[in-house]
Amino acid sequence: MQEYVRMNGQIVRQPDEGLGYDFETTYTEDTTRTMDGTLYSSAMFTVESFSYKASWLTQEEMMTILQIVAKGRPFTLRYLSPYYGTWRDGRFYVGKGSLSVGRWNEKEERYEELSFNMIGVDPI
Repeated sequence: MQEYVRMNGQIVRQPDEGLGYDFETTYTEDTTRTMDGTLYSSAMFTVESFSYKASWLTQEEMMTILQIVAKGRPFTLRYLSPYYGTWRDGRFYVGKGSLSVGRWNEKEERYEELSFNMIGVDPI
């Protein structure tokens, strides 16, 4: 069965070229390096994040996505996780995004681009 990126269970406009992937580990305050460059650290947790970008969205596609992500509330993302090696559901939030208005011809209203980063709520 074909899998799709979903937000809160809804199939949304699929990204133009897949989801970009990042991860970030947070360390304790006493993490330091010695003068010779040796790292002494205590990792606390790592979260993953994905960048989403889609072009030429309809008004309905834009509205559907923005109503899920625009207010910073956690939502469920269905995604292919490089870390777990499988499609899975995880909780994410969006703190900032951007869009550009495209063309506004009658019956062909389209947004040129929507992009944002989705940051994991729970650690991996």
